[in-house]
Amino acid sequence: MQQTPQQAIELRIEQLTGHLSEIRRNMEKIIADNHRMREVVRIAESELRKRRDQVQKLESELEGLQNNKLEARARVEHAMEKLDDLISQQGDAS
Repeated sequence: MQQTPQQAIELRIEQLTGHLSEIRRNMEKIIADNHRMREVVRIAESELRKRRDQVQKLESELEGLQNNKLEARARVEHAMEKLDDLISQQGDAS
């Protein structure tokens, strides 16, 4: 049995409607995936900011500790020089 032009048009409309529904479902899935990925990126960026802050804090602490070490070394060297002076003065006095 041959289709009438009206039946052919209705069949084509039905096929196109099915394709449009599939496209809509795929689009909704892509949009949902996009929202999830944006949330993942937002969380990752937040974590990255926290880590950067931690690194900056640790670098600052390290710099302070290195400065303290240099100051302590200078004090020790100064004390050693004074001890050497005292020892040489006592050696001269005897």
